[in-house]
Amino acid sequence: MSLKVLYIAGWGRSGTTIVDNILNSYDGVFSTGELFYLWSRGLLEGRKCGCGSVLTRCALWASILDTAFGADRPCPERISRLQRESIRVRHTRSLTGPVPSAGAQEYRAVTNRLYHAIAEVTGARLIVDSSKVPSAAALLPGMSGIEPYLLHMIRDPRAVTHSWMRATAKADRVQERPAAGTMHWLVRNALAERLAGAYGGRYRLLRYEDFVAAPRATIDGLLAFAGVAAGAGPFTGDSTVRLDVNHTIAGNPGRFRTGEVALRVDDRWRAEQTAGPRLTATAVAFPLLHRYGYRTRTSRPNRPATTRG
Repeated sequence: MSLKVLYIAGWGRSGTTIVDNILNSYDGVFSTGELFYLWSRGLLEGRKCGCGSVLTRCALWASILDTAFGADRPCPERISRLQRESIRVRHTRSLTGPVPSAGAQEYRAVTNRLYHAIAEVTGARLIVDSSKVPSAAALLPGMSGIEPYLLHMIRDPRAVTHSWMRATAKADRVQERPAAGTMHWLVRNALAERLAGAYGGRYRLLRYEDFVAAPRATIDGLLAFAGVAAGAGPFTGDSTVRLDVNHTIAGNPGRFRTGEVALRVDDRWRAEQTAGPRLTATAVAFPLLHRYGYRTRTSRPNRPATTRG
């Protein structure tokens, strides 16, 4: 039986972390967080696992790496170099072809071994990888023994811009200027949508705004989409959830939250965002703004998205 892997693609600050953490709290589901950054942020920089331990001291990840590679563990510097040279975002379209580069094939093989080791160690029936990098998502359909699913998460670019601009001392968050951040939003989302065909119908678009309007129903729908029985789950109400400790790699500092969490829309940007960043984000995102149901005038309600999925 193939291992189910749900890859979350898109751009940061789009609600991927909370969706990731909720899914992780279901029996039979294990979230890796941003697995793409295991080698750089986890093993080289020594950042924290979601459990709170430095990742290099996390017993679970040590077991996964031993199961995947034994004494022949790949050099983190080499895998990071492969990512920089062969798995760049700009390579996304070419990586969906039948014969990717030797570097891409090597990286695909390493990641495939990791996915299977994660399933063996954790007993998960569904692995959730919220790396968001579209070039890495392009390699998933070609992995042996993997049944791939693609969740494309998106959020109003004005909200995303505001979130990236907020100052923070957390290591996993950096500030992005409005034009640069929105250009990333535009490129990442366009590439994520282009991958739909490679996933053979296992593609779904989810807007952050739709998720927070009906969290429980949305998560139930995602599990059904991936063919996994929801069971009792972590929800204590339609919009409240009890989060378990996780072992996620990198990402939004919200991944460290556990216990009871009330899910509410974060729309502080509407009151706090100044005209300059809002106009910049609107202008840069305009080619895809209406496609995803976001209006130019933010005072008007969103429309349904017009993408497939």
